[in-house]
Amino acid sequence: MKKFFKIKNKCGMDLNETEELYHGLGHFAQKRFGFKKPPTLHLVSDGDNASKPLGKTAYYDPQGMAVTIYTDNRHTKDILRSLAHELVHHTQNENGMLNDTGYHGEGYAQKNKNLRQSEKEAYLKGNMCFRDWEDSLKQSKPTIYNEWRNIMSTKNWKNNELMENLTEKFGFKMDLSLLKEGRMPDENKDGIPDYAQDGKGENDIEKSKDSKDNEDSKEESEEEEETSKKEKFKPKKGVVPPQFKKNKKNMSEGRLRQIIRKTIVSVLKGKK
Repeated sequence: MKKFFKIKNKCGMDLNETEELYHGLGHFAQKRFGFKKPPTLHLVSDGDNASKPLGKTAYYDPQGMAVTIYTDNRHTKDILRSLAHELVHHTQNENGMLNDTGYHGEGYAQKNKNLRQSEKEAYLKGNMCFRDWEDSLKQSKPTIYNEWRNIMSTKNWKNNELMENLTEKFGFKMDLSLLKEGRMPDENKDGIPDYAQDGKGENDIEKSKDSKDNEDSKEESEEEEETSKKEKFKPKKGVVPPQFKKNKKNMSEGRLRQIIRKTIVSVLKGKK
């Protein structure tokens, strides 16, 4: 873009990515307001002024035809808005509307009727000029300047807000995208499901499942066989059950009686 202002950067601010915005607003304002000669633009830093809650933001010098803007701790958008305001005063100066008659001290916007009218015009036209320029820029270059380019529906926004609040309250985070039906977890996002990362495929998973089913079936058969043996066994006084004979030598008499008693109780309960 062709440069519009002669910018004197006295604050050391990096203008590599924003300078074209200043010139773009200048071209737009000149077409809107009709002033002939661009003012000089001074960007300055003033620590004392910046420390004041109601410090100065910008001012226009009619004699020097220059705009001075204080940049400390300010967003670029706010600086550009001040520039649009001062360009209205620059237009007023070229048209002879900024006269030197009347009060020019503190509170001039309330005490000087002529300057009050000038301020009204600067606030109205300056802000609307900036807004129209900003919107036109976002429409012409939506992928760069349009802050609404990632539009989200109200429903999705509410759902995301609710989930974030719940997860923060209970102290955990979860990836909701993994809950979608038919979608396998892929932590590395390489297109290969996590279950296949260690060399296991779907066939391996099926084999593992079949093996597990066989083990469960085998355990059930053993339990049924053991139960059948217990039901067929009818204890007699003084007779040691055959399943305990091999361990008789290594087992105390008290322990043996305890096991026999439990076996008998179990069999009697089964008959009931």
